[in-house]
Amino acid sequence: MNNSIATYDDLVTEKKRLTLLLQDRKMELKAEYEDLKAKLKPLGTMAEFAQKITTKDRSNPLVSTGIEIGVNFLLRNLVFRKAGWAVKILAPLFVRNYLSHEANENGGWLDKVGRFIKKKIG
Repeated sequence: MNNSIATYDDLVTEKKRLTLLLQDRKMELKAEYEDLKAKLKPLGTMAEFAQKITTKDRSNPLVSTGIEIGVNFLLRNLVFRKAGWAVKILAPLFVRNYLSHEANENGGWLDKVGRFIKKKIG
C-alpha cells in the first residue's frame, strides 16, 4: 500500500491487486446485505400483517361486501355477543380488513373453507 509505483509493471500489478480487493469488498458487502435482509424479514412480515389489518383492499367490492356482511354477522352476533363495545367494533374491523386482502390474494381459500365445513358436517 505504501509502495511507490516506479514502473508500468508496478502499475499493472497494483491495478490487479486493487481490482481483486474491490471484488472481495463487493462480495463482503453483498453477504452483509443478505444477512441483514434475512434478519429484517420478520419485521417486514409484521409490517405487512399490520398493513393488512388496518387497511381494506378495495379491488373487488363484491367480495369485500360479502366479507363485511358475513364477518359482522358471525363476530358481532355469535362470537362476541357478550363482549364489550370496543371488541364488538374493533375485532370485526380488523378481521374484515385482513380477509379482504386474503380473499383477493389467494383464490383457493374458498375451497379450503368448503372442505373444512364438509369435514365438520359430514
